[in-house]
Amino acid sequence: MQEATQARRIFKYGDKSFPDPGAEYSVEQILAHLKGFFPELGHAKSEERMLEDGTLEITFSKQVTRKGATQGIAQ
Repeated sequence: MQEATQARRIFKYGDKSFPDPGAEYSVEQILAHLKGFFPELGHAKSEERMLEDGTLEITFSKQVTRKGATQGIAQ
C-alpha cells in the first residue's frame, strides 16, 4: 500500500518566504515559531492556496486590532 504524499509547502509573511521545515509540523506550530521573530503575528491569520506547480503556499498576515480594546466587559 502506498502512502499519500503531502504537497510541498512554502510559508510567506510580507515579502519573506520560509521553506517547509517538514510535514510533521502543523501550520499552527510554524506560526508559533515565527511569532518569536515577528511578534506582530500574535493574532495572525493564515490563507492557503495551491500554486500551479502543486506547491501549497501558506501566507500569514497580521490582524489589525485596536490597542487597549476590551471585549465582553459589562459596564
